[in-house]
Amino acid sequence: MIRITLLTLLIAYLSVYAWKDWFRAACWLVLLMAIFQHPDMPKAIGGIPGLNHWNFLFVNTVLSWLSNRKKENITWEMPRLINVLLLIYAFFVILSVIRYLYDQSGLIEWFEVIGVRPPKAMSDINEYLINCFKWVLPGMIIFDGCRTRKQYNFAVITLALMFVLLALQVVKAMKLGSLTLGGDALQHKALKIISDSVGFHRVNISMMMSGAFWLVFCLKELVSTKHYWLVILPSCFIIFLAMAMTGGRTGYGTWAILGFFYCLFKWRKYILLVPLVYIVVLTFAPSAVERLSFGFSSEPSTQFQQNNKNQEIEFEGGDVDLYSVTSGRNLAWPLVWESIEEAPYFGYGREAMVNIGITLKMREMYGSFDSFPHPHNAYLQWIQDNGFVGAIPVFLLYFLLLKYSWSLFRDASEDIYIVTGGVSFALLLAFLSASVGSQTFYPREGAVGMWVGIGLLLRVHIERSRKQSGKKSLLIDG
Repeated sequence: MIRITLLTLLIAYLSVYAWKDWFRAACWLVLLMAIFQHPDMPKAIGGIPGLNHWNFLFVNTVLSWLSNRKKENITWEMPRLINVLLLIYAFFVILSVIRYLYDQSGLIEWFEVIGVRPPKAMSDINEYLINCFKWVLPGMIIFDGCRTRKQYNFAVITLALMFVLLALQVVKAMKLGSLTLGGDALQHKALKIISDSVGFHRVNISMMMSGAFWLVFCLKELVSTKHYWLVILPSCFIIFLAMAMTGGRTGYGTWAILGFFYCLFKWRKYILLVPLVYIVVLTFAPSAVERLSFGFSSEPSTQFQQNNKNQEIEFEGGDVDLYSVTSGRNLAWPLVWESIEEAPYFGYGREAMVNIGITLKMREMYGSFDSFPHPHNAYLQWIQDNGFVGAIPVFLLYFLLLKYSWSLFRDASEDIYIVTGGVSFALLLAFLSASVGSQTFYPREGAVGMWVGIGLLLRVHIERSRKQSGKKSLLIDG
């Protein structure tokens, strides 16, 4: 009760302060994402759905931004191509929801089979439409308002703190002893405890932590040697522990891939630490190593044998259990691709996998355990929902963002270029890598940090172009 009271007072203060400084209020929104999903946080005030502390501050921040930016003579400086691609992105998000609301026959049939009442239209609009834009807006506000080095530093620090606070919650909930569990035991414990104690799914936390580690590490370019040892390295260690405790194999792999890029192209001396890191992980976190190698054996998984007795799998070289390696996704992906081939241009609309009957078909073929309600692949999901016409501009947008971030990271003329490029590249690549086995291109809570990274990336990209053209940049030059 005391925590909720203190949070209420903080939100009340920040909501008033937002009308004085909407940029810092937006940064606070990002920081508060670390506790917003916590189960103890009120999801509604006075029984009104959607009225909670975070949303209350969000509304005040957005209204202040819209009403004050013109008074402050701020112009929207988003690059034209990115602007167009973002608008197309938004158009297909809206179109997919309209198509979903127009035809829900397959969903209604599915809900009848599982004995659940279908959600109301207003609930769907809130979840699939309003929330999609809500999670992106803090990043766009930060992009629009970040004009000085002081504002930039505040935004980067709050972004890093958000991830560190999430990591601390994971470590506190899971306990260090969980690292000594077997791979399966770690996965099951993380699945329950992280969701119940932190509020985010363990897969989302794994993705976020894999990018957050390198985000924080990149900040070493802006701090002194003292702060590097006292702040940067301890924060990286906490985030690494949290990532290991999730049991997320994609997160482990993404962390390693990012480390390979950063060490090979920027900090080569850290390559010498690779054997040491491996030995330490093998000694103190054997469960993480076991999870990473799960399925790479000649013996099919027990779950596969129980639920799919008549299903045959070919093993590459006789030693890879595809069902275990993909957690059953190899059963869904061929069916999803077949549906894409039947409607390749514009897809089927939001929640296509359930609405066109694939989930029900999987239930009949493999049982309830393997009846996936979505493809567990963000690329396939987006193409299935919106077709290749909707996919090409969205995938092009992410490609350009990756290109911009890598270009900044490789530009050593200013420390702010390296940091911004490294931060955004880590968050983008973590998301895009995790999207192979989970995630979604429809923005949600776990993507808020990435969109803030995108906002900072685009701002510094613009300021670098301004400086290269011979103009003065207050953000770069100070």
